[in-house]
Amino acid sequence: MNFKKYLITIISMGALIFASSFSYASDCSKLFNAQNYSAALQQCKSEAWQSSIRASFILGQMYEKGLGVKADPEIAVNYYRQAVLANDLDSQIALGLYHENNENYLLSHVYLTLAIDNGSLGASLEKDKVEQKLSKDELILSRDYVDLVKSAINQQRRIFAMN
Repeated sequence: MNFKKYLITIISMGALIFASSFSYASDCSKLFNAQNYSAALQQCKSEAWQSSIRASFILGQMYEKGLGVKADPEIAVNYYRQAVLANDLDSQIALGLYHENNENYLLSHVYLTLAIDNGSLGASLEKDKVEQKLSKDELILSRDYVDLVKSAINQQRRIFAMN
């Protein structure tokens, strides 16, 4: 999938999922932390539908690691992307590491850069490793992608501010 289609997809998903307020996934988090994955799955889906960024991140974790569900990386990435649109640091790191592990160093670099820009110190070490695997042209492309994602995040903020 080219990056423009990808960006349009994450903006559309973000608009649908996060159209109301950004809420904290307290029950989802509690169930997940208690390792009650079956109940957490249902609660987190409900909270993610009600705009919880944390619930989207937790669902990403569950689907990525197969916690209470069959592991499904595609679903995990979709949940992470939803939270990235809300500028969620944990999801930025998760996607950076996911793409690094799957040898998509360009996208890994994009998400790790976003995480660093969002205050993560730990993402710097991973970004340095990934950066060594990219060409100069890919590094320029990564910066362009970071700017596009930041623009999408800001656009989402403006949309939510109007609602």
